[in-house]
Formats: sequence, structure tokens, C-alpha cells
Amino acid sequence: MLGVLRQDVNRAIPAIDSKVERVLIETARANKLNILHVDPVNGILEAYSPTHKLPVIISFSGANNVQVWYLYEGRCEGCERINSCREMLIAEAREREIELTEEDMKMAPTYLAIKIFSRYLHVLRKVNCLKIECLEN
Repeated sequence: MLGVLRQDVNRAIPAIDSKVERVLIETARANKLNILHVDPVNGILEAYSPTHKLPVIISFSGANNVQVWYLYEGRCEGCERINSCREMLIAEAREREIELTEEDMKMAPTYLAIKIFSRYLHVLRKVNCLKIECLEN
């Protein structure tokens, strides 16, 4: 036995969710994003970047801490960070217990991010902000 009471755990969960929510919101504000939906339980914030005119996901996870993902059809193949982005997304999928195929793991990070985070989208899916084919798959 760990000596932790169930009541203590039940009191701690809302406090943790509140802190996750605060971190997500502060990250959105620091990046000058319009907040659309916050899901502290899953560590996801949906937003929109008026500057770049793009949908954005902010994720909070043990694997990657806080990350900002701009959801667009990027030019990953010419970027020096392609492998690190892909590795971060694969770690994100593992932590969230999202199965990826070998083919998925070879996707450009912009498509991989949409594949991983699409299950958490509420507002962005409703307003059809994402026009990349793999979101529908």
C-alpha cells in the first residue's frame, strides 16, 4: 500500500487538470492564438492563428512537454527538423496509445500530426478548418 487515500487522489485530479489547462492557455496567449477549445484531460488545446491563418493544436504530454503544432500542408521534406518532428509525433502517439503503421511513421510530420490529433478535435472539425485529405481517413 502506498499510504495514499482515494479522497486525496480525487482531490488532486481537478487541480492537475486546472494546471494543465492554465499551461495550454498561457501557451496559446504567448503565441497570439485565438483559443477555440480546451481539453485539459487529454492535454489538447485547439486554436487558430490569425497571423498565419492556420488551425493550431497545442499538446501537453510527458513525452514532449508543451508543443505547438500548426496544422497545414507544410514543406517538411526540405526542412532540417523533419526527423526530430517525426520522432516527437511518434512519441506523442505512443504516449496517447495511438497505433501507427509503418507507412504512418514515414508520413510528413504535418500529415502525421493531423492523423494523431484528429481524434481530439471538436471545433476545428466542425468548422472544417482542416482541408488536408488524411484528416478524413
